[in-house]
Amino acid sequence: MKSLITVLFTLLLTACSSEPTTKFDYNEKTNFSLFKSFQFVKQISPDLDANPVMDNRIKQAIESALVRQLFLPQTEFADLQIEFHFSQQEKANNSSFSIGLGGAKIGGSGAASVGVSTSIPIDSDATIITKIFVDISHDGEAIWHGTDVYEGKGDMPFQEKELAITTTVNRLLSNFPPKKTQE
Repeated sequence: MKSLITVLFTLLLTACSSEPTTKFDYNEKTNFSLFKSFQFVKQISPDLDANPVMDNRIKQAIESALVRQLFLPQTEFADLQIEFHFSQQEKANNSSFSIGLGGAKIGGSGAASVGVSTSIPIDSDATIITKIFVDISHDGEAIWHGTDVYEGKGDMPFQEKELAITTTVNRLLSNFPPKKTQE
């Protein structure tokens, strides 16, 4: 039952997107087949509002995706250096119900009107858009950059959040190493 819920949630995450969310760029002169190992680069100046729990979830998802692609994790002297970060913003909630009252008096030399309006939000749960950035370099030179996003409620349970991160990172890193197009 739990695996069925996981599959349905993953399908829901991918089905809700109306446009591709994965974007990546890479150095076409790089021979990606030469690389066998990777290491994470420590962030020099973390953000003031950094979330080390989210950082750890993203790091674990990246490591799992790269290991599945047969890259070896190392603590130093690896072929590839991995940097990542994420940003979050609240999606504007356009779901509301408006009530308006008004009146007008038309008399002798002019017209006057008075109006009052209020908007009542229908759904009070904020939708949070999380964007994950992954940068991969070799010997100090950037060779690959990718971003992808997922949407979730602000009060999303941690299991769902972990699944959303893993799904997003897997989708993103399915483009690494890049497949060369036939000329």
